[in-house]
Amino acid sequence: MSQQVEKQTAEDRFAGLSNVEITFMYYRLKNYLDTLNKNLDKNMISKQIDTPLGIATAIKEVKPEYVQKFKETEYYKTACDIIEKLYPVVSIIEECDDTVISLLDQLK
Repeated sequence: MSQQVEKQTAEDRFAGLSNVEITFMYYRLKNYLDTLNKNLDKNMISKQIDTPLGIATAIKEVKPEYVQKFKETEYYKTACDIIEKLYPVVSIIEECDDTVISLLDQLK
């Protein structure tokens, strides 16, 4: 009975997300944040724009103070916090759950 209660608690804690779903969200957000940080390190921002010929990426140089100001936003801090909190969870999943291996090959 206590195992079932523990299992329900873990499922409730992650809103019923599977290991694959948690891993997927982590790597998608991590890849996004890594790319964002690479651009910010160069004082650049990028945005995807719909054009008649398809989607294009516009890149613009910004002043360092705007980069710093952006890094102080709730948006940026939240993305960093999520990655930091999910890292140990995803590390355990990767060590213990073979079902995420094929997904990892696609996401990394």
